[in-house]
Amino acid sequence: MEDEIQKLEERRWGAMIASDLQALGDLLHPKLRYTHSNASVDSKDSYLSAIEQGIFDYRSVDNSDVEIQVIDNLALVNGTAKITVEARGSEFQIHSRYTCVWMSTDSGWKFLAWQNTPIPS
Repeated sequence: MEDEIQKLEERRWGAMIASDLQALGDLLHPKLRYTHSNASVDSKDSYLSAIEQGIFDYRSVDNSDVEIQVIDNLALVNGTAKITVEARGSEFQIHSRYTCVWMSTDSGWKFLAWQNTPIPS
């Protein structure tokens, strides 16, 4: 099961970088809560809208220390990431530790939650 979640994570990161709204829409849970490193929170609709409008333009992601645990119908993913993103006209590199949750549903695994905490330089 961990391998399946790892592949879904790779698809999600790839869709974010490609701004592939269709793929992201398929992967994201309708009740998504995406908490950014600045503590702002997006729903599925607001997150997809922000990507569509270019508010978030993900350029690259480098993950490490990824640990996946499957517990019943949830998958908990922890790791570190260096994310390069253009946000509101400025390019940033965010180095953070993150936790995300995938939930098994009747239509497959869906990305339910994201929370990241910046790692001080």
